Amino acid sequence: TVSEIGVSLAGFAGIIGALAGEKLRPSHPEIWLPFWVMIASGLAVLFTALFPFLPYRLGAPENVSWAISSAFVAVLTAANLAFFMPRILRAIRNGAFPRIWAISIPLDLSSLLLFVTQVLNTRGIGFSQSAGGFFVGLYLLVLISGLDSVFLLYVLAGARDGSPAT
Repeated sequence: TVSEIGVSLAGFAGIIGALAGEKLRPSHPEIWLPFWVMIASGLAVLFTALFPFLPYRLGAPENVSWAISSAFVAVLTAANLAFFMPRILRAIRNGAFPRIWAISIPLDLSSLLLFVTQVLNTRGIGFSQSAGGFFVGLYLLVLISGLDSVFLLYVLAGARDGSPAT
């Protein structure tokens, strides 16, 4: 299931953390930030996949359950972006964080699309507060987690070689 994917992604971050060794410290934002982004996105996939059961079990009608679930995803996405983006942008500005356009552009667009689709589903615009609108967001979140993993592996490979990852 999708929740198992979230657990696997968060667990995979632990393996990557072991590979990073001493580089996994706040003094190395090129590895530190993607590591925590990967953990956060893996846990977001897990909680997002399980969340729809809560309003449903509390007796909410189906459309309300999907609207509440989409609102949860939108708030979770906004919170993750609000927490991580200032730190990432500061590290980019300081030259300590690589900007890999082949990963950054799909990641940024997926994050924006995730937020927009979930707000629209919450409001009932276009998706009419449906499971389909929620699952579009859930699978975008899985895509984002996968891109986070690829980015972290790429940066970690550059750090292990001693060469810049940009």
